[in-house]
Amino acid sequence: MRVFYLFRINKYFAYMYKNRPYKMYKILEDMYHTKEFDMDITYRYFEQIAIPFNKNSINTYLKNINSYNYYYQGNVHYIVENKVVVSKLTVSNCNLKLKTIGNYSYLFNLINGYANNIFVCDFDNKDYFWLDKITSNIDNKVVI
Repeated sequence: MRVFYLFRINKYFAYMYKNRPYKMYKILEDMYHTKEFDMDITYRYFEQIAIPFNKNSINTYLKNINSYNYYYQGNVHYIVENKVVVSKLTVSNCNLKLKTIGNYSYLFNLINGYANNIFVCDFDNKDYFWLDKITSNIDNKVVI
């Protein structure tokens, strides 16, 4: 199972790091691994880089999914296939946390339509990308 963290990056940092995703990843990774005694400083720095998610807004947006294999409970959204949860998205103000069985989730497409400048990190696997670049690559591939 993969765990992705999705962050809304403000326009300035998105402009500065759009073509340098590794640097954006390293900034967020350093914050992710911050020790407890540095949390206040890290949170202030995070506020300069990221835009908070509006939980009510994104929950309402996602609840409009018309799919038989989607359901939600509070701030948690699920994609189910063959009675197995394949993707679980937890909404918080700071980020979205997506646990998924595969390398890609249908929820990525939906979130890409919700906001610009979403940066995705899988800190365990050291994987990172700008969401719009990945979803456009998936949309452009021909499925046979």
